[in-house]
Amino acid sequence: MFFKVEVAYFKTLSLFVIVIATCFFVGCAISPQRSYIDNNGFEQDGYYESIPSLGKKGYLIKQLAQEVYFFSTGAYNNLFIVTSEGVVITDPIKGKGKLLKKAISEVTSQPVRFMIYSHSHIDHIGDAYLFAGNEVQIVAQMETGKALKRYKDKNRPVPHINFGTNYSLTIGGITIELIYLGEGHGKGNSVVYIPLRKIMMYVDTVTPKSVPFKNFAYTVDIFSQMKGIEKALKLDFNIYIAGHLHRPGSKEEMKEVLEYYRASKKASIKALKAVSFLAVRGKSKTKDVERLFGEYLDAVAEECYSILKPKWKHRLMGFEAFSKGHCDIWISYHRTQKSE
Repeated sequence: MFFKVEVAYFKTLSLFVIVIATCFFVGCAISPQRSYIDNNGFEQDGYYESIPSLGKKGYLIKQLAQEVYFFSTGAYNNLFIVTSEGVVITDPIKGKGKLLKKAISEVTSQPVRFMIYSHSHIDHIGDAYLFAGNEVQIVAQMETGKALKRYKDKNRPVPHINFGTNYSLTIGGITIELIYLGEGHGKGNSVVYIPLRKIMMYVDTVTPKSVPFKNFAYTVDIFSQMKGIEKALKLDFNIYIAGHLHRPGSKEEMKEVLEYYRASKKASIKALKAVSFLAVRGKSKTKDVERLFGEYLDAVAEECYSILKPKWKHRLMGFEAFSKGHCDIWISYHRTQKSE
């Protein structure tokens, strides 16, 4: 009896050793996987950055280079340029114009001479009226000018200078290049580029370490928006300001978000091929054909999200909030514009 037990033990031990060795050399199929869902069913956050304390001032200011300053309220940001001939400001953020004035006064007593609009959206330039005056020239792309004439918003004065594709503004020995890269986030959305300091501002299209905002920031043309980022990356810059978040980004961080654009496009194509409309119809309980089609599109977006999740959830902020919307935009693009 003792001999039989000893043999059985030896066989069990041998099998255990074989299993361990197999796992070591080829990997175990039953290795534990990280769960994204907690005990309450909450889909946990992935990568995130905490907004730093803004103190009593309610804003932060940082010098990026000679003449060039970064201004942020934690969620919104812009830049301003201080020269011997006056100050150039960009995007007077709605509700934060007085704080921007305080920030500028920390640095210089020079008056504001030029105000640049990156685009027409009220959240970015809603406090422009606080800086408008006879001594301040407003510059924007012509589509932005057209939109503001149509809105007739006293808080967003119409530009004095309206450019087409490019405009060069030189003041106090520094040149600021304004470049229109085409539709995308919206008509008129332009790059503010300071070649001498290798600094660029490109608002609402590519925020560092974040997936784009909802529906690619409510894009009017996803193809053009992605091409615009590709063109922007050809400029010689080290630092860029996105219009959002509490800090500037790097060129490598812009490349990373462009990689996400491309990945979400590819994932949407895979999802369209993987999800069958007939299979969704076979499982659906609805008699409403529009609801049925909605269920199908939701299923495709869910599949696209699942494809993106392993690589991007813990790489960029906002994944849980916005990735399915990005999938929706690409799915619409493939169905209405181009299949692949």
